[in-house]
Amino acid sequence: MRWTPRDGDIILTDENLIFYTMGYAHPDDRVIAYLKYVPLNLKHLFDVPWLPYTWHLEGVPLVRPAKLYSPKIYRSVILALRRISEDYVYYSPSDGKEVVTVPKGKVRRVYVPSECLKFLLSKEMLDPIEERAVNVIRLLSERSGVPLSNFGIHGSISLQMHSEESDVDITVYGSENFRRVKDALARLVEEGVAEPLLADQFDELRRNRVVFEGMRVVVNATRKLEEIREKYGHYTYRALGPVEVECTVTEDWEAVFRPAVYGVECEDGRIRQVVSMIGQFRDVAHGGERVRVKGMLERVEGTDGGWLRIVVGSGVGDDEYIWPVRGV
Repeated sequence: MRWTPRDGDIILTDENLIFYTMGYAHPDDRVIAYLKYVPLNLKHLFDVPWLPYTWHLEGVPLVRPAKLYSPKIYRSVILALRRISEDYVYYSPSDGKEVVTVPKGKVRRVYVPSECLKFLLSKEMLDPIEERAVNVIRLLSERSGVPLSNFGIHGSISLQMHSEESDVDITVYGSENFRRVKDALARLVEEGVAEPLLADQFDELRRNRVVFEGMRVVVNATRKLEEIREKYGHYTYRALGPVEVECTVTEDWEAVFRPAVYGVECEDGRIRQVVSMIGQFRDVAHGGERVRVKGMLERVEGTDGGWLRIVVGSGVGDDEYIWPVRGV
């Protein structure tokens, strides 16, 4: 399979399960991912709450968990996937724990956001949802100077199973490109072309969601291929225990991706990074800002030495977070 998995790529498996690729470092024969949609005929295997909607892909009815991430949900998903196929659960020697993966031999189709956008741009007839999605992407490209080739679309529109309630879920390839697009998004809000979508405190920090032509639009970042620095197995990670500390952010260029990587300085000088596996905490703090962090302290070992990092979204606690400390 000639495909370099990147965060947010969508995978359809032989069992009609739909997974989203998680991160950028994967074993050669499988992809680390999280489960997003389940075919209706397998719903009974999962002990999770469900959204009250049904989607259809190629005639197959699908349902979606009400919450995609929590330690309890993750454990339930692993148990259910084992009942479908043991191959979906993989003991990762790099992480020292079991993780959800998709073996490449089970991949039926991959939906890459950039390719999905190319498909939309080539369609002769667009439905109203697709037309508005293309309109906002073209506008952001024009205003930011970022070529359309550095944009992609994912979510239900990329799978061609969208409805009137669907969001326009846009990805921008490249850290610098993403920042240019975010600046353009802010200018559209200032001009009244779009309205800011500020549903919670994370929207206040990230400013990456708007309402455009009556539709909710969210913009996130994906690494360009040349921005992928880590290969699976180059480092090992071992949990040491939960911590809660304050740090100063020293580097934020990788904070726009998922996992979100913040370079930090903490009282414990061995802590060099804060890493969020949860997309909610990407791009919430910038260089020079103080943050309070609660997560799992991990030891990182590689050929270039060892250090400590704090992982938010470790799968151990529900209350892990990254949050700016104002007034410091």
